[in-house]
Amino acid sequence: MKKSVTTFLLIALSAVVLDAGNNVSDRATLLRAANAMLAPVQENGSLRSTPSGSGETNTFIETYDDGTDVGLWHCSVGAPRTLEADGGNPGAYIQQGGFSTAVPTWASISTRFQPGVSDPYKIDSIYTGDWTSLGVTSITVDLNVIQVATWATDRAVTLELLQMDETGFNVNYDATYTLPDLPDPPVGWQTYSFPVNANSPTIPEGWVFTRGDGNPATDAEWSPFLHRIDLTSIGFYKPGFAYPSLGTWILGTDNVEIDFQTGPTPTPSPTPSPSATVSPTPTGTPTATPTPTGTPRATPRSRPTPHPRPTPR
Repeated sequence: MKKSVTTFLLIALSAVVLDAGNNVSDRATLLRAANAMLAPVQENGSLRSTPSGSGETNTFIETYDDGTDVGLWHCSVGAPRTLEADGGNPGAYIQQGGFSTAVPTWASISTRFQPGVSDPYKIDSIYTGDWTSLGVTSITVDLNVIQVATWATDRAVTLELLQMDETGFNVNYDATYTLPDLPDPPVGWQTYSFPVNANSPTIPEGWVFTRGDGNPATDAEWSPFLHRIDLTSIGFYKPGFAYPSLGTWILGTDNVEIDFQTGPTPTPSPTPSPSATVSPTPTGTPTATPTPTGTPRATPRSRPTPHPRPTPR
């Protein structure tokens, strides 16, 4: 049994943000999704706390098993998106397929992104918003490439965070973290984990952090940036690489997890952001950006797989 959550919008693919290069107008039209900010206990997801050496770590996980859809994560605005009751890791999961894109990406977008543009996928949740005050330490997700459109040896899994300016149409800050290369398409459910450390006084290792004009951002801007995340996306690509757009994808996502540890922040309240500058769309093929060394690989977790496990359709 499946519960349809199909929605057709007047905007293009949320996942294809990188196909538009630095043209923020195109990026804005290509992304749609979001979630509900700083209120994990009210999200009907799973919330747990565990002690750690530096304090209590809280974890929020959207498992989809109770029928909730906190993040409204999606990869396309023009293809059916369904909450599948079985076949996840384990149990229920979100599946979306039948779309074509060079950059298959799951995204969650806040209502601050392009305000005034009608979009039922926009929502404020823990997956966007004030990660600094929340004390976000990491984000983890289970992904399944059920059907491959076109793969390439230089694909990897990348987390991207965007902060928009006050208009919601121009990028203030852009941060990406890319895991090691995936020469072949991953088979079945795989778990990918990204360190965030929102309260770090410096840019954490492995992150590429830039302003909207493409210039490098500074250590002092990291925590203020994370005071307001307007878009969070996780996709199969490496920034700076061009990919073909052939065939159609079917993707699954499950157990989208946010770990956070409340504590003193280097910037207790948001500080003014720099004026956003829209960079021109590149005229040639972008040059490859090397994957940071020392980047942790996908972290397997002890999540039981149902037996027998239904084959997603």
